[in-house]
Amino acid sequence: MATTERSAPVPGADGTLVLRPWRGPQDLPDMNRVANLVRRASGDPNVSSVADMASFYARFDPAVLPLDVVIVEADGLVVAYGRASWDDLSTGDGEIGAFMNIDPAWTGRGIEERLTGHAVRRAAALMATRGPEQVASLRMWIGDRAVEQQRAAEAAGLRRVRAGAQMIRPSVDDIPDVALPAGYEIRPIAADDEPMLRRVWEADNRAFAETWGHEAPTERAYRSWRASPSFDPPLWRVAFHGDDIAGQILNYLGALEPDGQRTGFTEAISVQPEHRRRGLARALLAASLRAVRDAGATRAGLGVDSHNPNQAQALYASMGYEVVTVTYTYELGPLPPGGQGPAVHAVPAVRGEVTR
Repeated sequence: MATTERSAPVPGADGTLVLRPWRGPQDLPDMNRVANLVRRASGDPNVSSVADMASFYARFDPAVLPLDVVIVEADGLVVAYGRASWDDLSTGDGEIGAFMNIDPAWTGRGIEERLTGHAVRRAAALMATRGPEQVASLRMWIGDRAVEQQRAAEAAGLRRVRAGAQMIRPSVDDIPDVALPAGYEIRPIAADDEPMLRRVWEADNRAFAETWGHEAPTERAYRSWRASPSFDPPLWRVAFHGDDIAGQILNYLGALEPDGQRTGFTEAISVQPEHRRRGLARALLAASLRAVRDAGATRAGLGVDSHNPNQAQALYASMGYEVVTVTYTYELGPLPPGGQGPAVHAVPAVRGEVTR
């Protein structure tokens, strides 16, 4: 059952904000509470658990998380956090991926500028550790309703370059009957079939290898994926052509929500390049909708890159999904090597008065 998330109380005019580094997994419950408040305010029905967040953060080197992650406290209560981390991309370039989650009761009070400043400084520090040939940009993901975050990013020199959407199919009724193309079949994947699980992981990375911003696969990321609470092979729908994986959707169920709703996430949708334009994705999506419905979902959800060259968003809309929230990508870069990135105004790194 999903828990009720509450905003931290706003203190009086003499309140202060304290910015501190990540202390370890003990910060995850407060971070998860803030993240779910942000999702609710943005219209995103997804609800994450502490276990979900722990699985995600297992992808990162714990030695650098105290440098990547900043926690914001007000009178001892966590009201926001931000992260800026290095990612190697499958193209060979780098990316400093950044975001901030701020309790909606605390927006517009100076936190946005502080966390944006942290991201820019962290990007410069990370570039200083890289060779002169390294190409990388700072990319920050900001929701369409987070107007103060957008302003802070633009003031620091970032520009909006891309958008993605969270889409929801409001019900799992009236699922179209879409047959697989001739020569394809869906086969079950056993949760303990380690060689096959590895093949599914590799197929997913191969399908996305040329897409914008795709991270290079690592063993740490594989282990995090394997241990995730959303890892549910019986719900997957994987299509084979002969012995080759041609396409797949790695479905999972979200938490049961207080109103009785449960979202079946039809995520990680991929088709191998040589099997595209044959109707395989549509057939897999119809099969996935039936799978999550039969598992207890009352609606379905997925995320999509609105700039996907294969017109994925149009496909999902034709299958009954509707956009509920949009996330913009803001970019600064390519950044110069050696950590000499664009300057921003001085931002307190440890402690600062609340902006009112």
